[in-house]
Amino acid sequence: MSKVLVLAATGFEPMELVNPTDLLRRAGADVKVAAVGTEGLQVDAAHGIKIVADVLFADVKNETYDLVVSPGGMPGTKNLAANQDVVEFIKRHEKAGKLVAAICAAPGFVLAQACGIMKGKKGCGYPGCDGPIAETGGEITTDAVTRDGNIITSRGPGTSQQFGLALIEALISKEKAAEVAKGALLA
Repeated sequence: MSKVLVLAATGFEPMELVNPTDLLRRAGADVKVAAVGTEGLQVDAAHGIKIVADVLFADVKNETYDLVVSPGGMPGTKNLAANQDVVEFIKRHEKAGKLVAAICAAPGFVLAQACGIMKGKKGCGYPGCDGPIAETGGEITTDAVTRDGNIITSRGPGTSQQFGLALIEALISKEKAAEVAKGALLA
């Protein structure tokens, strides 16, 4: 079973965490939501929404996953980018050839700016937050979801379901993504 870690820092965009997490779980992936920079498992998202994570990031930061997902939203993205343990965790996974995914502001501020892993890569992000992709040597696309090697990026809340399906396709198979899409009335 594929192991997935979704990073949740205070101020993340709820749709960008919940939609991909739900779709990946429907596909049979072992998905854990990790609370980053919090004392407990509750994480305050944007828009007054609260979620309860499965694990504390501090407790799993030395583990290896098949896929690491960074939701966007502000200040959630800035909180991920400012956490050196998160930055090293993402860089380690990318270097090992594991799937690394980010959506909204996270491709620019986390993957490109903080981790420096977008050089020579194509990626997309939320308009106005995707600049760091180009500034660090990457190429910005306007696709809803962009995959370049082991890096998968997406634009924002409205593309979070497409993002989740793209993660299933990359992690498991195109057939499984189609099956989940059909069951969720996304196809």
